[in-house]
Amino acid sequence: MRKLVAVLSAVWLVLGLGCESGGLLDPPPRHPDGETVQQRDDSPGGRFAQPPPGEAERDDVHGEERDLPEPHAPAPSAAVPPAPSRAAPPASEEAAPTYGGLGSAKSKSGSSPDDAQARSSSRGAGAPLQREPRRERPGLATHWGETRHSPAHEVSFERESSVPAASAELHYNDPEGARRLVPGGYWCQSEVSLLGGALRARMLDGSGRPFSALCANGRVVSMGNPGERYSLAIENRTGQRYEVVASVDGLDVLDGKDGSYAKRGYLLNAFSTVEIDGFRRSEAEVAAFRLGDVARSYAASKGKARNVGVIGFALFAERQAVVYAPRYPVRPWEDDTYLRSSADPFPGRYAQPPR
Repeated sequence: MRKLVAVLSAVWLVLGLGCESGGLLDPPPRHPDGETVQQRDDSPGGRFAQPPPGEAERDDVHGEERDLPEPHAPAPSAAVPPAPSRAAPPASEEAAPTYGGLGSAKSKSGSSPDDAQARSSSRGAGAPLQREPRRERPGLATHWGETRHSPAHEVSFERESSVPAASAELHYNDPEGARRLVPGGYWCQSEVSLLGGALRARMLDGSGRPFSALCANGRVVSMGNPGERYSLAIENRTGQRYEVVASVDGLDVLDGKDGSYAKRGYLLNAFSTVEIDGFRRSEAEVAAFRLGDVARSYAASKGKARNVGVIGFALFAERQAVVYAPRYPVRPWEDDTYLRSSADPFPGRYAQPPR
């Protein structure tokens, strides 16, 4: 009986340790909204771009704003307890000074801020070092704008090669930033050519007119203002189809992820124009391109603001079907085409009389 009690006690002790250690008995990690992290997938297969977190959705038709759910904030009447005050250091000992990245700054006692920080950390006293707030990056970037109706559907297209037949880039910024990018540039329209002018891509404002731009040394920099909406128009002046892959601020306009030649794009039919209104949200809607500051841009919300201010176009030709014409045996001396193709324009130096 004592052996049975000892065995049960040992089993109970093992189970208790297993629950405390958080092993396989723990549930899978869960998202704050209650869904399992591994099972959460808002995008339908990752085909379309997803809105940045906390971004307000605006209906372009009714002009209303629909705020997305935000974290709960404390009530306005709730009192915030003050931060605990630190005791002033003795007169003989000076607290570590605060500085904004100035490594050569010295305290009154002649010691550097790093030495003062080391002494304060060893004493467990002294104010913590405070760095200078990061300055906001100047210039314009593209924001996730209001929802616009822009239907699209998938079609079959086979590329002739994985390498684009042509590519071009179009820069944009505010007027001051454009003058810095192309000093001494001349006035032009926001337009770039592909394949020697067979196709052209333009940056249009909300009324459908090209933005003003500065051009110099093959670079085109469009000039816009915060809050303006724009679209991208690609015109095909040839009789064959092309596929164009477009990116804005380094992000693909279809799925909102990093731009790449491997992504699929929009189809350009012969002698037609395609206008891209924004980042595609679904097969029926897009989020309009809106100019704004860099800090709240769509690329910055993804932590990828390195490539803001540039729009890229990559053009892919379509693989043409090979048609084999039937060939019939023809005697060369009986074929007029052969005789004409081998005719000699200078068979002799002088004219001969007819026979």
